[in-house]
Amino acid sequence: MQGFHSALSRRDFMKGIGLTGAGFGIAAATAPVFRDLDEGASTAANTYKKNPWWVKERNYCDPTTPIDWDVWKAFDATHYDYIGGQYSDEYLAQIGIPSVLNESVAKRHERITSRLGKPGYSMQDWAFCQGAKNVTSSMCYNEFGQGRSMFLGDKKMMDEVMTPEQIGLAKYEGTPEYNALMLKSAIRFFGGTDIRCLPVDDKTKRVLNIGENQHPDQPYVWEDGISWPYETRTKRAIPNQNAHILVFSYNGSYDGTVRSPSWISNGVAFNQCLSGDAIQLYLQRFVKGLGYWLVGGDDFPGIASYPGAGALSGFGEIGRIGHAVGWDKWMRCTRLMITNLPLPADNPIDFGVVSFCTTSCKKCAEFCPVSAIKMDQEPSWELATDPSNPYLKPQNFNNPGRKTWYLNQAGCFSNWCLTDTFCGICMGECVFNKLADSSIHEIVKPVIANTTLLDGFFFNMDKAFGYGCLPEDEWEDWWTLGEKMPIHGIG
Repeated sequence: MQGFHSALSRRDFMKGIGLTGAGFGIAAATAPVFRDLDEGASTAANTYKKNPWWVKERNYCDPTTPIDWDVWKAFDATHYDYIGGQYSDEYLAQIGIPSVLNESVAKRHERITSRLGKPGYSMQDWAFCQGAKNVTSSMCYNEFGQGRSMFLGDKKMMDEVMTPEQIGLAKYEGTPEYNALMLKSAIRFFGGTDIRCLPVDDKTKRVLNIGENQHPDQPYVWEDGISWPYETRTKRAIPNQNAHILVFSYNGSYDGTVRSPSWISNGVAFNQCLSGDAIQLYLQRFVKGLGYWLVGGDDFPGIASYPGAGALSGFGEIGRIGHAVGWDKWMRCTRLMITNLPLPADNPIDFGVVSFCTTSCKKCAEFCPVSAIKMDQEPSWELATDPSNPYLKPQNFNNPGRKTWYLNQAGCFSNWCLTDTFCGICMGECVFNKLADSSIHEIVKPVIANTTLLDGFFFNMDKAFGYGCLPEDEWEDWWTLGEKMPIHGIG
């Protein structure tokens, strides 16, 4: 197992970074000040949103990733493609895409057995990868019998839920803030972690996809004059009035992610998708029971840009690898849904991720074996590039209008095929991808949030302490964690 703890004391660490004596002013100047006990106690009152004092809230729809609102539009995910037309046929054959997508049973068996015995590719790893695969969305069918249809939830399972009106009662009513807290309680019980909310307006509608490639003939359409969403074979209609955006988060396994790339990390990724789909379906049934509607999409590519929704709603910042990095633990997945249940409005946050990635850190890009993550110091308006691949069509997977480090998803996918996994190295290596097992991390994060002066030092400390993906000879320790394995793999 990786050494998460150090004999370095908190006081020694503070001395080392100059936060004792006069140097402590860096942290002290940014600490919260309460005028009385009542004011201090009010910060701990029941609320759906509890950011620490060092997380700064920004203005509405103003994330740390700059947006050109004249350029950034809703993405047409019906054409979402990081495979077709991105490479020559020779290269596709070389990395194994044809065999992965259209292989015979015999070829599949050959591919699997050729990997067995390598670190992260044991028999139990393969069994785990199969057992953890997402099954929720594959069980969801709409009224037309279309599979993987989670827009309205599985028809049979949703029909089992009675609305208050159906049994002669008035529908539930509550304040937006209470509703958010209520949903957070439900989400955490269903296996999620947190919740943020956004209003539906011209800006936030752009987070949604026009459609998605699972059902390309059924684009999402905002429609006036309807009170309940519906779908036909040619569209998925969402009421334009009284609509609110719900963004919820859910965790994957840290222990699995740091064993990337392997069938272990692959099973973790599969299971994380399963968790998101299951939570979504639970929520759709719960909200219908209150007398309201709630629509969503599949996990991938889904109804929206989920990292974008996470950034706009205040879950985190978009780091170099394109994920919404949260302030508390590691990179959580976020998912967007739309409802007519009244909800409050949240703002983006800033705790130093973009500035850290800009000034001091390229760790994810340095470890990417296919150079899919940009090494540029500064974020850019330019879409992903690959001089070695003249076939690249970044417009098929990058949405222009944001100043960021656009990911070459075609290159990323090539390593999926080369390793027969979802890779995950970048997430395992991210400096912000930490368990809060040491109080040192709780000192570092407020400093990063308030100054860039020590970013380089913290980056070097991350390397010195050996954080990141585990060495291959420790991957199979996964199967001997026993009681050290967190429930559902989530610490």
